[in-house]
Amino acid sequence: MPEFSFDAMVNSIKDHLTTADPQLAIQTYLQDLVRDPAPLLAASDKLSEPETLFHEDDDLSIWHCRFQPDVMLPPHEHLLPVLIACYSGEELSLLYQSGEAGLDQVGEISAAEGQVIALDRDAIHAVTAKGDRPSEAIHVYLGPLMKLKRDLYDWDTGKAVDFTMEAFEGMKRPI
Repeated sequence: MPEFSFDAMVNSIKDHLTTADPQLAIQTYLQDLVRDPAPLLAASDKLSEPETLFHEDDDLSIWHCRFQPDVMLPPHEHLLPVLIACYSGEELSLLYQSGEAGLDQVGEISAAEGQVIALDRDAIHAVTAKGDRPSEAIHVYLGPLMKLKRDLYDWDTGKAVDFTMEAFEGMKRPI
């Protein structure tokens, strides 16, 4: 079997776009990928940033995300379906719904090592690593994430604010 590479992973994910149900095909591929985390762990050791963009075009955005258990990322939207394939630790998403009075937490979902979860295009979530160690996952968005005008949500008021990296960093909370 050839050695794992993120480039080969990206190409495999892109190949699944031509299937009858791309989201299901990509989810199945990701489930197979995270079943044996060792190759992903070895490759991700070379990644220094918490979030790394591997690929983006009009159909897909593919990221590697490493979240810490002592920081909660602010509530935000993607406006795209996303598949989260966790291969180390556990990634926790607190789910919110926007209402007249701001944000209401409506649930949570997590992806533990070896699991793949899906969030709908209208999901609003805040993210952290659950437990006492970082989580590592591949995030596949079915569209051009960085080209979209998206919102963050103020922790206190629940009001939408423009998603900028500066605002995103400034709204992170220690846990």
